[in-house]
Amino acid sequence: MNTELRDYQVEAVQAFLAAGKGTVKAAPGSGKTIIALACAQELIVRNGFTRTLVITITVDLVQQWIRFFEKHGFGVAEYDVITYAKAIRLLDREDFWERYDFIVADEVHHLQEGPAFMRVLVPIFKARYALGLSATPPTDPENPALRVLPVIYEYTLAESTDEGHAAPLEVRPVPVQLSAEERKKYVELTDQIRVMIARYGADHYQNKPYSRGFDPETGEEKIVWGGMLTTARKQLLALAEAKYEKLMDLIAEILRLDVAVPTGDVPERVLVWSEYIDALEKAKEVLNRNGPIAELVTGKTPKKERKRLFERWGTDFPVLLLARLGEEGLDYPEVSNGIIIAGAKTSRQNIQRIGRLLRPLPGKVARLWLIFAERTMEERLLNMVDKVTDV
Repeated sequence: MNTELRDYQVEAVQAFLAAGKGTVKAAPGSGKTIIALACAQELIVRNGFTRTLVITITVDLVQQWIRFFEKHGFGVAEYDVITYAKAIRLLDREDFWERYDFIVADEVHHLQEGPAFMRVLVPIFKARYALGLSATPPTDPENPALRVLPVIYEYTLAESTDEGHAAPLEVRPVPVQLSAEERKKYVELTDQIRVMIARYGADHYQNKPYSRGFDPETGEEKIVWGGMLTTARKQLLALAEAKYEKLMDLIAEILRLDVAVPTGDVPERVLVWSEYIDALEKAKEVLNRNGPIAELVTGKTPKKERKRLFERWGTDFPVLLLARLGEEGLDYPEVSNGIIIAGAKTSRQNIQRIGRLLRPLPGKVARLWLIFAERTMEERLLNMVDKVTDV
């Protein structure tokens, strides 16, 4: 086995070799890609030949995997890397899947996201060897993804931090107040949601109608659904004016800080996350009022433009505003400061975000600011992040 591996990576490889199929649950930045390459190498040693297929979520991650193979290949010469979208298009091509002895499902938690993705589990199940990788696999052992690829090894964020493989993290809550008008609207929406929960139950109100009416201009029936109320409340909080005033203050503070990574010429970079594109566009407008310091990357940003922005980040501008696109695979160890202005709905999303800050470097301390509206549902984000960072 390759001597470059850390102790827990060796244990993960041994767990895979014993099982033949399964998922390695490991903290962001712990080297899951290296684990997969080492597994492929060991299969070559055992079998004399192994052809490996890696399936991952985005084209950017395809390129990242190829770079890893080229740099750390461990003698793995026969491999291909495709996206889940391409895998779905190839599902009926048995001749394609029969080429591979070993299939790696990167960010395997995506295989629980709808019937199309779940169908990729069929060739994974048929493969001789298969490995899932995720910091945040499904938690239900009866989930189809885990029935095919059960968790066979776990390396937690707390272990990674304690052993020096992740930077220590400071979480800094930043409460703000809603304006009188925003508070009034928040209370109205909350009352409407409570009516829906009382009528249909907490698990079912999202897809139930709250009210019906007719558009006065078109005469078409208009229906307000329970889920529309929930979304409206989240968007209200995401766009609260006080958040953007506080964001400006924080960015000014961060950019005046001494660089947390004492490597001389490393430029300061700041990540800002939100669930909503409208909120990120508003943040960009606010931050750039006195000069261009922020750029926005979303899932709709063309690939070439996205690459160009990533290359310019830290030189031409310090602040990168990200939607979910930036939660997985973004690998900039020198980034130590992140701000959440509208919280993710799940622990998985928060782990992915925090993981972008935890790549270790000597002397680095990661800092995560949580801007949240006091006396609202956003206070739950504090508990969620505490749970994430304690595991």
